Amino acid sequence: MSRIANALNIYFYLSVKGKATICQLADYLEVSERMVKKYKDDLEQAGVYIGAIRGRNGYYFIEQTKTFDNIGLSESDIIALKMARETITSGNFHYSRGFEQLAYKLLEINKSKEIVYFNKMMVESDEVINREKDIWKVVNEAIIDKHKLKIKYKSLKKAGISLSERTVHPYGVFDYKGASYVYGYCEKAKGIRFFKLSRVDSYNKTEDSFEPDNKFDFQNLMNTSFGIYNDEAKKVVLKIYYPMSEIVKEKEITKNQEIIEIDEKTILFTATMKGYEEYRTWILGMGACAEVIEPLELKADILNQIQSMMNLYK
Repeated sequence: MSRIANALNIYFYLSVKGKATICQLADYLEVSERMVKKYKDDLEQAGVYIGAIRGRNGYYFIEQTKTFDNIGLSESDIIALKMARETITSGNFHYSRGFEQLAYKLLEINKSKEIVYFNKMMVESDEVINREKDIWKVVNEAIIDKHKLKIKYKSLKKAGISLSERTVHPYGVFDYKGASYVYGYCEKAKGIRFFKLSRVDSYNKTEDSFEPDNKFDFQNLMNTSFGIYNDEAKKVVLKIYYPMSEIVKEKEITKNQEIIEIDEKTILFTATMKGYEEYRTWILGMGACAEVIEPLELKADILNQIQSMMNLYK
């Protein structure tokens, strides 16, 4: 992890926990205590003062008393931070206002030309965002402490909304299409699941601890999934016509995709993907520009969906 990333992770950790020992911070970042002191110095040079209570029961905490000097950011660090700031402040991200203030302080030390970058996404209501912020804080504490979560979760079923109780071992949080999710091992489902924070009806951090499954690779799951569904991987073959053929060529839908140009306006798209519900919706969204070659059950499902849509307009 980069120098700026580790320094910011200390800031966010202390923002959530309030205080932490140097040993706790070293374990969290998986670095030495000497490196924690180095990142602490970096933050203090940037005007984010980390206070320290010395002694046997000593700990670090955040104080806002010093001004900026020079944190030594590279040009690529500055560009990444500016783009992250625009992405976060234009979306539904919790603590976005606090991050914006921190980014402003960091960027004030460098007066290079501003980068024009904007991230457009659907945003949730202030009420939903504020409620998710409270959930996010508890979830983040559970992740850091490796404590189980008890939640009541609303699932969207064909028959309607289903409310179920879950015990979750939270591994991490992420944002997808403007919404926040927690992922981890679900004791009820006996596997890794994703839970949308806006659908968490009630939540409680327990005192029961857990050990994360070290074999679980979140990045690998994302690379092989269309979206966030963790279902069976299937080989999908599509014939895609212009103009969607050009749009698809510009994107990486999944890491293992293969695109063959049949002619100037037609491509053959092949990939093995998880996330059936999402890639079916993607195919339907391309309309007459996409033809399913295989699997046959997907082709039949698309035909049924089209027939159902036609029935709405009869």
